[in-house]
Amino acid sequence: MILTWNDGALLDRAIASVSTGDELMTNVIVVDNGSDPPARVPPGVVLVRNDANVGVAAGRNQGIEAGSAPLVCLLDSDAELTPGALSRLVDELVRTDAALVVPVFAGQDPAASAGRAPGLGRKVLRVAGLTATYRSMPRGSAGSWPVEFGIGACQVFRRSWWELVGGIDESFFYGPEDVDFCLRLGAAGGTVRQVPGAPVIHPARRRHRRPLDAAGLAHAQAVARYLHRHRRHLYWRSPVATSITSRLRR
Repeated sequence: MILTWNDGALLDRAIASVSTGDELMTNVIVVDNGSDPPARVPPGVVLVRNDANVGVAAGRNQGIEAGSAPLVCLLDSDAELTPGALSRLVDELVRTDAALVVPVFAGQDPAASAGRAPGLGRKVLRVAGLTATYRSMPRGSAGSWPVEFGIGACQVFRRSWWELVGGIDESFFYGPEDVDFCLRLGAAGGTVRQVPGAPVIHPARRRHRRPLDAAGLAHAQAVARYLHRHRRHLYWRSPVATSITSRLRR
């Protein structure tokens, strides 16, 4: 499922990458979130068109609802699956019985797109441009490793888990709906894993943001809601809480 908004040729490459070098049977669904001019897709691709931008969460839910497959892949319109990547992600999802899996993006550190869910401190550091990564988690020697979340540029998950948690929260217009979705899966008992050896091409985190424009302020409000909703989880695994807990146990 690919969500697009004024993406032009990027969308064409994303669609083409879904079936390249994979033997999986796929049904590609594109949700056009009010593009001007409207997005065009090749024959065989399902197109859901919105007159206006309804937001990332709502648009992705639309696309998921338009399909019926037991496994769902969310792919950003500026991302591309490399040959065999989707098969690798699906194999690991099935092998580990995870709720959701994410890749390591090509040419990037695993912690650039997944790891521990960011708290206020990590968010501030990222907005200030002082870090481009999240706190990593132990990777071990298995074929994949558990993470608390992975960004929504590419996520593969079971439809049954999406249904169980009530879908992606549409009160988030743009970010961090992907982190919230993963944490709600975890709270419901599902596991999220990051998978190496399934590279997906996606641009690294944008370096230049304008936190004081309208979009930046809307994103800040969404982050505040996310931090409030998951405050207990974020606090109790923070370094401060961990230090206090370890002292109390002595």
